[in-house]
Amino acid sequence: MAADLSSLPTPRAAKRVGHALLALFALTGFSALCLQVVWQRVISIHGGVDLFSSATVVAAFMAGLGLGNLLGGALADRLDARRSIFAFAIANLGIGAFGFASIAIFYDGYRALAPHVQSLPAAFAFHFALLVIPTTLMGLSLPLLSRGFVRDVAEAAPVVSRLYAANTLGAAAGAAMSGWLLLGTLGFDGTVRLASGLSLVAAAAVLMLWRTLPARSHSVEAPGPAARTAGGADTRIWPWLATYAITGAVALGLEVVYFRLVDGIMRSNSYTFAHVLTLYLLLFGAGAAAGGARARRTPRPDVAFLSIQFWIGAASLLGVLVLLNVPPLFGLRQSLEQYFRGEGFIYGFESVRDLRSATAAVFAHFVAPALVMGAPVFLMGYAYPFIAALVLRRNSTLGRHTGALMACNIFGNVAGSLLAGFVLIDVLGTAGTLALLAALLMALGLAAALRAPRARAARGAGAAAVAVALLALFPSNERLWEYLHGAAPERFELVEERSCVNALVDDGGIQMLHLNAAAQNGYPYDDFHVLIGLLPVLLHPNPERALAVGLGIGATPYGMLLDPRMQHVETVEICAGLPRLLARLDERGAHETRRLLEDPRLELRAGDGRKRLLTAQQPFDVITVDALRPQSGYSGNVYSVEFYELVASRLAPGGLFAQWVPTDRVLASVAEVFPHVATAVGPGPATFLVASNDPLPPDLASAAARFPASSHGTLAPEQRASLVQFFEQAELTHVRRGEPHAAAPEAQLNRDLHPRDEYFLNDD
Repeated sequence: MAADLSSLPTPRAAKRVGHALLALFALTGFSALCLQVVWQRVISIHGGVDLFSSATVVAAFMAGLGLGNLLGGALADRLDARRSIFAFAIANLGIGAFGFASIAIFYDGYRALAPHVQSLPAAFAFHFALLVIPTTLMGLSLPLLSRGFVRDVAEAAPVVSRLYAANTLGAAAGAAMSGWLLLGTLGFDGTVRLASGLSLVAAAAVLMLWRTLPARSHSVEAPGPAARTAGGADTRIWPWLATYAITGAVALGLEVVYFRLVDGIMRSNSYTFAHVLTLYLLLFGAGAAAGGARARRTPRPDVAFLSIQFWIGAASLLGVLVLLNVPPLFGLRQSLEQYFRGEGFIYGFESVRDLRSATAAVFAHFVAPALVMGAPVFLMGYAYPFIAALVLRRNSTLGRHTGALMACNIFGNVAGSLLAGFVLIDVLGTAGTLALLAALLMALGLAAALRAPRARAARGAGAAAVAVALLALFPSNERLWEYLHGAAPERFELVEERSCVNALVDDGGIQMLHLNAAAQNGYPYDDFHVLIGLLPVLLHPNPERALAVGLGIGATPYGMLLDPRMQHVETVEICAGLPRLLARLDERGAHETRRLLEDPRLELRAGDGRKRLLTAQQPFDVITVDALRPQSGYSGNVYSVEFYELVASRLAPGGLFAQWVPTDRVLASVAEVFPHVATAVGPGPATFLVASNDPLPPDLASAAARFPASSHGTLAPEQRASLVQFFEQAELTHVRRGEPHAAAPEAQLNRDLHPRDEYFLNDD
C-alpha cells in the first residue's frame, strides 16, 4: 500500500498500520450507515413519510455531507499526514458523542417544533439545522484520511479509491445489519447506541495507531499545473468535477428507479429498503475496489470514465429487458405471474408450494434485483478510480480536490433524486425515467468515442447502434408494470406518480387495488373495510367530523358517509394519484366509487396521516386507520403507543377511534393508551377494535338500531343483508389494560422507537 506510513520502523509495521486504518474506516462506514437509517426513521415519525417529507430529509442529509467534504478537503490541505489522521479520529469522536444525544434531539425535540415547519423551504432548513453537525463530521472523513494515506500523488487515485471502497463496503454491512437485524432486535434507540459506541471505539483505535506514526511526514509533489496525462488530457479539473456532478445526478435518479422497481418486486415491506440499500452499497464498493488497480494502468482515464458511463446506461436497460423476456425461456413466466398475483414470499409461504413456485420466489427476491441494478451499480463504483485519477493530480491540493470531487457528486445526487422523484417519474413513469437517464449516460459514452485517438467513427457507430437498439426494445411503462403485477393488458389500469404506483387489476370480476405492486382491497367493497368506517360512526351518538387515515379503494370513508348524520369526512392518503385511479372505476360500473368521490362531505388530502394529526387544530368525533399490514414499511408509525396517544389527544369528548386488529400486540398497545377498548369479531376471522377516552356502549344494540336509518340504499341487497347480520350477531368484548389475553408486557408493546410488529421476523 502506497501510503504516508513508510517511515515506520519496518515495511511490515507500516502495512499493518495501513490495514488497521482501512478496517477502521470500514467500521466508521458501518456506524454511519446505521445512524443514517435510524435518524431518517426517527425524523419521519413526526416529519412524515410522504415524498415531500422524505425528500427534504434526504436533501438536508446529503447537503451536510457535501459541506463536510468541502470543509474536510480545505482542512486536510492545511495539515500534514499525521495531523490529518488525528483530525479524522476527532471527527469520529464527535459523531459518536452526537449519536448518543441524537434520539433526544431528533425525537423529543423535534416533536415540539414539527407543527411549525410544514412548508418545503422551512422543512429543509429545519432538517438541515438538525443534521448539519453529524453529517458535516461524516463528510470530513474521506478527505482527511486521504491526506493521511497518500504519500506519492501517482498513487492517489487507487489509494483513495481503496479507502472509498472500504468505507462503502462497511456501509453496506451497516445497511444489512441495521435493516435486517438491529432495528427489530434493539429498536432505534439501541441501534443508535451501538453505532455511536462503534464510532467512539473506532476513534479511540485510530488515536492509538496515531501515536505510532512518525512526527513528521513527507510529501511528493505532483508536476506543475501545465502538466498533462500520458494520453494528453489537460489537468484542469473543473470540467471533470462538473461531469461527476452530472453522473452523480443520473446515478441517484437511477437509484430512485431501482428502488421503485425492487420495492414492487418484493411487494413493498419493511425490509425492502435494507435489501436495496445493501445491494447498492455492496455493488458500488466492490466496483470501486475492482476499478482501483485498473485505473492505475490506464493511459487515458478520461476515455475510460466516459466509456464506463455508456455501459452503465446500457446495462440499466439490458437488465430490465432480461427480466421481462428471459423467465419464459426457463418455464418461469406462469409461476412468476402467479407469484406476482399473490401476497409474495415475504408475507408468508402460501405462494411457495412446490419447486417451481419456490424458484419463482427466489428469482423475484434475489435474481431480479440483481438483474435490475447489479451490473450498472457495480460499474458506477468501478468508474470512481478513473474520475479520481483525472482530479487528484497534486499532493498540495489532494484534500481539497478529494473533498470537491465527493461534494460535486453529492450535490449532483441531491439534484438527481429530486428531479427523478418529483418531476421525471410524474411525467415519464418508471420506464420512461429509466430510459431517459440511461440515454444520458450512453451519450457520455459516445463522447468517449470521439475522444479516443483511433477508430473514432467505428466506435461511435457501434455504440450508437447499441444505444438505439436498447432504447427501441425497451418496454413502455404500462408493459413494465403489467408484467410486475402478473396482469394482462386488458385487465390492468395504471396511474403512476411520484408517491406511488397505483394500479387496478381485474381479478375475476373484482377490481383489486395494488399500491407499489402490493395487493390491497378491492371493489365491490367488502364488508370488512366498510365496517372499519361504519361501525364507529353508528356507535357514536352524534358524529359530525371524522378523519380516515388512508383511502385505499374507498370502502372505509364510504362506510362513514353511509350515515347521514356525518357532515365532514377528511381522508388523508399518501398516494396522491389514487383518486385519479379510482375515478376510472366508474367506467367499469363502480357506482359506489362515483358516489363517494362526488359526495360534498368528503375532503381528500394527499399526505402523511400521522403528520396531519400532529397539525390538526379541531378535534374529530371519529378517527380510523385503514387496514395496513403490520409488515409494511413505516407501519410502526401508526401502530405504536405514541401514535395512539396522539389519536387520543385529537378526539372530541365522546369520540371514537377504530381500526383493524392485525396482531395481539397492536391491541395491547391501544389498551395501554385508551381506558375504554372493545373488540368485535367478523365478518370472517377479522377483528375490529373501537377505543375511546370515555365509556363505550355495552353492546352493538345502538349501532344495530341506527343502521336501518343510514343511507344504505346504495349497498347491494346481499351486502346490506350481511351487514344487518353482523350488527345483530356480533358482540362487543370489552378489554381492560392488563388483561392477560389482551395486554403484552409493557416492554413488548409497539413503540415509536421500537416498532416490533413491523420487523415481524423478531416477533415475540
